[in-house]
Amino acid sequence: MTNEEFEKKWKENRNKVLANNEEYQRIARSYNSWGWIDYVIFIVGFVICENYTKTLVNGIVLQYLLALIGMVLIWLGYRLVKSMLNSKQTLEQLEEKIKQQYKETLGK
Repeated sequence: MTNEEFEKKWKENRNKVLANNEEYQRIARSYNSWGWIDYVIFIVGFVICENYTKTLVNGIVLQYLLALIGMVLIWLGYRLVKSMLNSKQTLEQLEEKIKQQYKETLGK
């Protein structure tokens, strides 16, 4: 089988093959899942940022705006660390590995 034929076959069956791979699905769900800890991080992040911005800015609207921005940045940092700790591979790396396994099974 040539590379072009395989790429065509992979394009046709990619979603089906990835849907049947448990590890790929687990990592994909971890990118999108929300748990109670996410809400706690939001609240704690807001409280920390609100207390910190009181010392920097006098305007209440600006305080809350900066606290909201800080809250989102803290949450994004948490999600980044969480994704780095949960899996050693990214979805792209795992997809490439699955693609190679699929190519080997077709070659047999």
